[in-house]
Amino acid sequence: MKHKVLGKLVGNTGDAAQLTMVVQDSFSVRRGEFVRIMHQERADESVVPVLGRVTRITRTNMLFNAGFGGGVTELELLPGASVTGENLYANVELVGYRDPVSRQIKIPRRPLDPGAAVETVDFQFLSDFYEFNEHTSLHLGNLVGYERGDNTVPVFLEVNKLVTEHMAVLAMTGSGKSYTVGRIIERLVALNNGTVIVFDPHGEYGRALEKGQLNFSGGLSESEDGRDRTALPKIRDTLERLQQAGAGIHVYTPQNESFKHKYAGKNAQLALQFDHFEMDDVAEILPGLTEPQQRVVDVALRYWRTADKTEPRDINRLRHFLGDGIEELREWDDLSEAEGKALNGRSAAVISMKLSRVLNEAQSFYSAAMSAPTDIYKMVGRPSNKQGRLVVIDLQGLSDTAKQVICALLSSEILRAASSKTDPLRPCFLVYEEGHNFAPAGGNAVSHRIIKKIAGEGRKFGVGFAIVSQRPSKLDADVTSQCNTLITMRLKNPDDQRFIAKASDMVSKADLDELPNLSTGEALVCGRSIPAPLLVKVGDKALIHGGESPEVLRVWGRFGD
Repeated sequence: MKHKVLGKLVGNTGDAAQLTMVVQDSFSVRRGEFVRIMHQERADESVVPVLGRVTRITRTNMLFNAGFGGGVTELELLPGASVTGENLYANVELVGYRDPVSRQIKIPRRPLDPGAAVETVDFQFLSDFYEFNEHTSLHLGNLVGYERGDNTVPVFLEVNKLVTEHMAVLAMTGSGKSYTVGRIIERLVALNNGTVIVFDPHGEYGRALEKGQLNFSGGLSESEDGRDRTALPKIRDTLERLQQAGAGIHVYTPQNESFKHKYAGKNAQLALQFDHFEMDDVAEILPGLTEPQQRVVDVALRYWRTADKTEPRDINRLRHFLGDGIEELREWDDLSEAEGKALNGRSAAVISMKLSRVLNEAQSFYSAAMSAPTDIYKMVGRPSNKQGRLVVIDLQGLSDTAKQVICALLSSEILRAASSKTDPLRPCFLVYEEGHNFAPAGGNAVSHRIIKKIAGEGRKFGVGFAIVSQRPSKLDADVTSQCNTLITMRLKNPDDQRFIAKASDMVSKADLDELPNLSTGEALVCGRSIPAPLLVKVGDKALIHGGESPEVLRVWGRFGD
């Protein structure tokens, strides 16, 4: 293809983030489009094309000048007269060039030539520039401006870096963030055979197994995108076969009868073994314990494990030891003097009350009335289990504290099992929806400590996570700074935009300016799982997702009908 000249570089060409070009006419280029500029980095090297993106366009006309005030409304041109005196400038931000030897994308260190021609690019050039290995990557969608027809440019994320180096998906309500996460999840499970665990505060992801059966979107083979027309039916077929094999999609819920109705009894009830948790975990779910109260909890847990030697242990026995059975603890010959004093005070009664409140709200702990406790290895799988699975932890209807307790204890048990030297878990990807509730700025959440720990240590043990939020400014900055893939959709709140700029060095000023103008389903993607920052139109997904707003007029109907 012959590349059309759109304009020429003018002014200072030493700033790769803010080049200026004079544009030939107002139809030549639009904001967000890609351009290329030929460049020679060293005297002994060949000329290479440098890719850039138009971030801003300025168009003024000397006749229609704001300084003329109201007189402009009276201005009329003679028939056939052409409008002259227009100034058209565009700002270009450089993406970089492909090094011919290393194939890495690099930013020029030598200034581009003033007066250099700025040219169009075709889809083939972009596809070659953003090269990918389809076998180790995930198709997120297509490049904005090149998302349909013969000129489609697919955008892929490298799966290993996406999963192990953590991801943040940030956007305002209604911009498509959960839908985007859903597309990523189903492809990780069905096409990459991965294990994904979603902490689902509103039961949105659970809709995929509502009424106890897999629920798919209609018209899976009718997508505008040719790749999706092939991939979506394949995802459906793979999930159906995984489900028949005992993997696929599994939903875990608290011990509440309403969940049985929602999933036609196909849900598994959470039955966490409280005696498996360490004192740090217990201190998190019972915040504000005094030193004597911590001693009481420690004694009760130790005595419980000693008195009931056979697993699994009934949580009601712990309640007993902190209530009517407190005398058994006081008579135990393995008490220190300080522990004996603590047991003789009011601490045991306060602990019993706090513990009962947590247990009653969460409804997720093992008791003798249940057939079996939750097995983390059955949930996540071992490395030898070659079956992809999506595990949805449906927390709909629970209090914020109860959601955080379940999230914290499950996340802690997953990380502990994954780091086992003798029996590690299968590598897995945790998804924290409404992440500002699980890892808020200021740390006022039961689950905050373990998520920070996974952010820092999880990669070593094959535990990655995605944090999803509509209020980035309310997230813990230490957690988001560990996310090496950032997917940002429409955001208009200045505080959220400032937070993203502060928390990540992957987003430029031009990228931030683009965020309020993104359409639903469009995302700015940057980080280590992608060669360079890109605007992507996210593709279709196979499974039904519950995040859409209800059609209220259809539900309301008409009076008398």
